[in-house]
Amino acid sequence: MPTTFFDAARDLLQSIAVSQKNIIQETASLVASNLMDGGIWHLFGTGHSHVIAEEVYYRAGGLAPVNAILFPALMQHEGPASGTKLERLPGLARIVFEQQDIRPGEVLTIISNNGTNAVPIEMALLARARGLKTIALTSLEQSKAAPYGKGQDKKLYELCDIVIDNGGGAGDAVLPVPGSTLHTASTSTLANIAIVQQLVYAICCRYQESGVEPPLFKTTNLPGSDEWNQALIDRYGDRVNLR
Repeated sequence: MPTTFFDAARDLLQSIAVSQKNIIQETASLVASNLMDGGIWHLFGTGHSHVIAEEVYYRAGGLAPVNAILFPALMQHEGPASGTKLERLPGLARIVFEQQDIRPGEVLTIISNNGTNAVPIEMALLARARGLKTIALTSLEQSKAAPYGKGQDKKLYELCDIVIDNGGGAGDAVLPVPGSTLHTASTSTLANIAIVQQLVYAICCRYQESGVEPPLFKTTNLPGSDEWNQALIDRYGDRVNLR
């Protein structure tokens, strides 16, 4: 049993590196192929999972053709308790989805540790109907342990073309509090960030293997980077809301 979060994180990341290696490579090939064909990589999550979409959106070392689907009412700063109720609300996903410039053949990654609530499930269904490829980033153990969401007969991992398992346990928190039945130290955010950053790296490798320079942002704090980044904003900004 890990005794610190560092122990738990190290063990989990090593496990993911081994168990998800092939699926991450498959995902990277899918995304890279679409990006090099002029597409956009879309990412969406509710609650804490929206952080994962932001992790790869408009940042130093990040890919420019990335669209983070950020709907404020489903994010923590608008009120987490109400956000939890909203992510269970049938029909809301369509409102979010239809606000986006999403085109057939593109890739949507849906991040949901539980994978049972209405909004992420309906996002997957809408994406499939639009002709997108869908990727679930989820905890299979958590999702399989959870009941189906109200009014749902599928879970996210049962709907998506590709499923990446973040390796988290049921309940997410991994460290037992001494003298208590409670647990703390959730791993899903850490694991998901590691996965999407590995995906970005693998996507960039696919670009290089094809003889194409990957469209990566540079930090704005080094000489010449403002001009470099502006060229990427001019190229992709209209589609991924870079203002």
